Amino acid sequence: MVRPLLIIFIFLSSVHVSRAQIPLVYQLMQAYKPYSLIDEKPTISLSPLATTVPPVAVIPVPTPKETVLGVSTTDNPSLNIGGGEEKIITIAVLGDSMIDTLKEGIPKLISALKKYYPNKKFNIINYGVGASNIEYGLFRLKNDYEYLGNNHPSLLSQKPDIIVLESFAYNNFGNSQSGIDRQWLNLGAITTTIKENLPNTAILLAVTIAPNSVIFGNGVPDLRFTAMEKVEKTKTIKLYLQNMINFAGSQNFPLANAYSPSLKGDEGNPIYINRTDNIHPSELGAEFFCNTVAQAISDHNMVK
Repeated sequence: MVRPLLIIFIFLSSVHVSRAQIPLVYQLMQAYKPYSLIDEKPTISLSPLATTVPPVAVIPVPTPKETVLGVSTTDNPSLNIGGGEEKIITIAVLGDSMIDTLKEGIPKLISALKKYYPNKKFNIINYGVGASNIEYGLFRLKNDYEYLGNNHPSLLSQKPDIIVLESFAYNNFGNSQSGIDRQWLNLGAITTTIKENLPNTAILLAVTIAPNSVIFGNGVPDLRFTAMEKVEKTKTIKLYLQNMINFAGSQNFPLANAYSPSLKGDEGNPIYINRTDNIHPSELGAEFFCNTVAQAISDHNMVK
């Protein structure tokens, strides 16, 4: 006769296999359930200059412009070239305002890369859009778009050698399992789209610096969060950052993790956070993120 404990073990084993792809962080959601923050639009505008992103279905697609070195011939502050005399390596960085606000910090990424590749020349394209979620990031892979009065070509049309995909955790879908699932599925859609269209392009996933619930949003005009709202929003952001880490591990993607080491206890270390808005990276935070990305690129031999 089969022992009861053996039957229970076989049952649990079958459950484990069927749920293997569900990230562990989902289980945390059972312990943390504030009121829903779900919104079809980004929860907050994280860039003072950003305009509201229209629904993907109605975004007009501008006429593509001729490009030089994979960047629109219009004046584009996202274009930064630096390094030596070897083949130009193009790196596109996709994200929300946590990437968009790195425009002035892109030279830091070039400097960080030169530590590992002193004889390489790099073309860095900033594909950050403030107040945008990951679904709009997916849209921008194949579609031209307009941001802050400038037209930008689709990311895939630039045929970068490396695509760095940040988590979009600061513009999330709220603290719910459906929201976490939504990020996970879009991460899968983005990475699959890149692989299918640019099979020779390397993909690096990246998680940005951690938020701080004590100072979150302080200094942003017309933005007044209560202490409880700050706690709720920053906990939700952390869940999405962790979900990205879980996705990278589950799907075997290389990861540049600036989140975990930017924590001081349970909070984001203030030295990495801009003291003007207390959301985006400070100059030191930008340098830390860029150094983390450069080291991950080197560790995974992504520059050929």
